[in-house]
Amino acid sequence: MRVLITGIMGFIGSHLAVGLVNGGSTVFGVDQHNNPANKELQALIKKRKIKTFVGNCASMSTAKLPKVDVVYHLAGKVAAWGRQEDFDTVNLGCTQNVLDYAKRVGARRIVLISSAAVYGFYGYTNLTEEAEKKPFCNPYPLSKLKTEQLVTDYCKQNNLSYVIIRPGNVYGPYDYTSYPIYKKVAAGRMPVVDKGRHLSCFVYVRNLVDAIVKAGANAYAGNTDYNISDGYNETLRDYLCCVAKHMGAKEKFFNVPAPMAVMAANCVEGTYKLLKIKKPPLVTRFTVYQNINDYHFSIDKAKRVLEYRPKYSMDEGVRETCEWFKKETQK
Repeated sequence: MRVLITGIMGFIGSHLAVGLVNGGSTVFGVDQHNNPANKELQALIKKRKIKTFVGNCASMSTAKLPKVDVVYHLAGKVAAWGRQEDFDTVNLGCTQNVLDYAKRVGARRIVLISSAAVYGFYGYTNLTEEAEKKPFCNPYPLSKLKTEQLVTDYCKQNNLSYVIIRPGNVYGPYDYTSYPIYKKVAAGRMPVVDKGRHLSCFVYVRNLVDAIVKAGANAYAGNTDYNISDGYNETLRDYLCCVAKHMGAKEKFFNVPAPMAVMAANCVEGTYKLLKIKKPPLVTRFTVYQNINDYHFSIDKAKRVLEYRPKYSMDEGVRETCEWFKKETQK
């Protein structure tokens, strides 16, 4: 297949590009940056096995982009803090431009990477795709849900096949958002809320890439949505203990009671808003509430329709991520 990846230089986009090339696809990419951290992607670009275009997806002209079979749309604003209008301007504007491009070149499918956060943080296990979407009051999940609706409406009106992928908590090599977590675990200074006892929804990036590729290739997978995680009944503590094991560190975590964490997040957010501080705070209500309730999803639909079977266990995924982290700290 000929495919285009938006946000190709990012964490998930770079792994997706490598996976698609290894699977025999002709890959093109768009990103506002041209310096991927992923060394495998760097090598493929250097060997001219991937052609990239530099530009902002929300405003760039797509006239020079090639005709492709599938568009994998990952570009967008991702953060736990910010103004709603900024998220909507970037994410909705980018998606509209990509949809128009997909229609113009006659792509047979667009695959949107959304987030499990659109369901909200209300405490649930084995939640299915049919569940009500009630995003937490935060610009990121609210913008993601608006983006999902834009894709659904546009594709139905223009007879364009689509797939919406909702990953859980993604981790893996080149995930610099998790870098501070690994550093704190290694140092024995990792704080956890409510003892980290609630079920979570981790997904190793290589497992996620497998699901995304299947979503683009499977002719019968279109016009619907899929939750994607590793499918294990792990808690945050389980994950952190696995990290500690492969970092050669003690399972030493600093517990913060849930009421105290909520109060701290409310105070910090209130102060930041009052003083109009743009820099993201160290703690937000979004990150706290995600960890004081069960946050776990069913992947039965992806197993049934996409034939998705996670190839990497948490132990294998964390081990590879820790190996990458150790190399990074030695630079």
